[in-house]
Amino acid sequence: MQNERNIKIVLLISFILMVGLARSQSRDSLSSPLLRNWRVDIHAGSMFYYGDVVEIKGVEYPIPYPRDWRLGYGVTLTNQITSNWGVRGRVINGQYAGRRNMGTTYYSMEAKLLETSLQTTYDLSSLLRNAAEEYSYRIYGIAGIGLMNYRADLYDYRNNIYLSSEGAGGGSGLNGRNLQGDLSIGVGMDVHLTDNLKLSFESTYMGTGSDKLDAYVGSTNKNDVIQYTSIGVGYNFDIKKYRTGKKSSTNSSSSSWKSRKMTETTTQAKREQKEVVESDNVAKKGSIVSEKVKEENNAIDAICWAPEQVMGNDEFTLSIELNKSALNGKAEVKLLLPAGYSAPEQDIEGAVFVAAGRNVTVYFNQLPDEKRVPLRIKIKPMNPSEGNQSVYVIGKVTTSDGKSFKFSTVGSFRQIASR
Repeated sequence: MQNERNIKIVLLISFILMVGLARSQSRDSLSSPLLRNWRVDIHAGSMFYYGDVVEIKGVEYPIPYPRDWRLGYGVTLTNQITSNWGVRGRVINGQYAGRRNMGTTYYSMEAKLLETSLQTTYDLSSLLRNAAEEYSYRIYGIAGIGLMNYRADLYDYRNNIYLSSEGAGGGSGLNGRNLQGDLSIGVGMDVHLTDNLKLSFESTYMGTGSDKLDAYVGSTNKNDVIQYTSIGVGYNFDIKKYRTGKKSSTNSSSSSWKSRKMTETTTQAKREQKEVVESDNVAKKGSIVSEKVKEENNAIDAICWAPEQVMGNDEFTLSIELNKSALNGKAEVKLLLPAGYSAPEQDIEGAVFVAAGRNVTVYFNQLPDEKRVPLRIKIKPMNPSEGNQSVYVIGKVTTSDGKSFKFSTVGSFRQIASR
């Protein structure tokens, strides 16, 4: 009893420390890449046991009777290595039980379990989801290796007789419990409540190489299995994201989706450049160039403003206005900057900003209701060449019924090396 109380206190203290660290990181920059993309979950649920001392109702109800379910709870710490792969450590504390009548003996078993494991997760829904799609949930697979500390007591409950125990003081685990390795496999689902808060549902099976988790060795030669099905709440530590060593605030989409957007933008750069150059049949000397899209009803056009002159490496603002009339839906605005120019990390209200070299993309998950949508993007020269320069802009609006409307425009300016 004292040991169980100590374990609960340790888990509670660990959670408080992690929440404190999360809050401090929300205010301060993270000094190392090793500290980024961390998440902590607390969870609780039912522990099921499958072995010799358990009754299964049948094919239509292939789980142990509810009378044998017991409570489990724990903490998981995850590092998201890539947008799809994660590595995590998990601690579970709880109980499991079983009851079965075999001939004249009425077996019942009660056990206590502390399990620690190292696991990996993979985003299974990424196999079906469009890489450019913003999502509010994901389904992921779980696999790992762990170590169980357990004690099991076996009784004849009809005659109130103690029969045997495993891990009752003679084992090498905590307080003399038995140690047993296990392999875990399962599936989970995350639901995004906010940018940093996730609701998770998981079910994992922990298979062992032992038939003694119930303190009873049967004649089937089948090893015992524990199932943990839980619901939990997770918090992402770093609400500040990083690129090239600089910090910036997150936008309304998850970091993994943003990472995929960056990859998509980079891989499509050459194709986009060709498409934009072909559409550039106007190159006026002034700073404003506009071109209407040749779509069904000329539903959308765009205008781009740039300064007439840019001095040296002075940062300047490129202004774009989308005249979308009554169109509503998602939108992508892609910019191809001249060589020697880039767009620093910046926040755009209601949109996700992604920059990869000369390629800049702004994603609107839902366009504003206004007919004219202004867009301001800061551009930074990096020792560019003197002379006339052009910024190519293409994009499309996709309505809720799946129709797409494209647009393109060009902004021109003259680069001056020095004042």
